[in-house]
Amino acid sequence: MNRRVLFAFIVALGATLHANADCLTDQHGNVVCGKGQCEADQYGKVFCARLGGGAMRDDYGNVQCGAGYCAKDSLGQVWCATAPGASAAVDSYGKVICAGACAAGTPSLCEVAK
Repeated sequence: MNRRVLFAFIVALGATLHANADCLTDQHGNVVCGKGQCEADQYGKVFCARLGGGAMRDDYGNVQCGAGYCAKDSLGQVWCATAPGASAAVDSYGKVICAGACAAGTPSLCEVAK
């Protein structure tokens, strides 16, 4: 097998696995996992997004989640893509741009990691 093809396959596999699950150590030292991206709040409690979703801590230490991946704007507001697996990034003006549409991150889209 061509080394470049093999390398591309390994990179794609790693990106797929990372996009589907995330694990962190909680405030008690336990490794907990979620279906989507995970983040610990200001107390060390771990919250995770649903499959294909993003999780990010806001300026107050609270975890905000979205259906897609999230980014923080220049004012500290968490914005997330509205489609699972969709990306979000900050432009040079500090505004969050999402693949598709953006919505404010919310704790209601988070799940406690297990």
